[in-house]
Amino acid sequence: MSQKGTTLYLIRHGETLRPGYCNGQLDVELTATGMAEMETVARRLSGQEITALYASDLRRAAQGAEIVGRVLHLKPVILPLLREKCFGEWEGLPKAELLRRFPDEWNDWMTNPADAKPTGGESCRELAARVVPVIQEIAKRHLGEKLAVVAHGGVNRVLLCHALNLELQYMERIAQRHAALNIIEFFEDGAVVRLVNG
Repeated sequence: MSQKGTTLYLIRHGETLRPGYCNGQLDVELTATGMAEMETVARRLSGQEITALYASDLRRAAQGAEIVGRVLHLKPVILPLLREKCFGEWEGLPKAELLRRFPDEWNDWMTNPADAKPTGGESCRELAARVVPVIQEIAKRHLGEKLAVVAHGGVNRVLLCHALNLELQYMERIAQRHAALNIIEFFEDGAVVRLVNG
């Protein structure tokens, strides 16, 4: 690997107001617990000399980035392309309702998670095609620096799969708790994952 790289601190947003529901691109907010979780991860990053901060434009990520930004003295750059996967007609529904209303789509998603897509939504492969180029461009822009991104479970999983050269069908094997911290070093000729779900 080449010596000069970019260190990405990739963070999932904190707990939201609608646990157990398929939020996707619905604009839900953080709970008080979610805000406290983001304060904790921000303190973990406070001595890392991070020079830039990016976030999805969905409120749960943007709120989290504002909290991180206050601690790191950085203004978040908001990027709509970092939004969570669009789940189409699934959005706003609990799992039990999805199983009742969309049994075939649910089974397809369970057996073919990379390419299955809910009605009106996008597949994980389409999500990867949306977010991977954005992160690659950011990494090149901040070559040799450290930066933070506050995003979503699905976004983080596809980025980790890309860094690990792991097929997207296995993305759900990568845990991403609320306010999870992942560390990826990007180099011109590859990537090294230093931390997952920390």
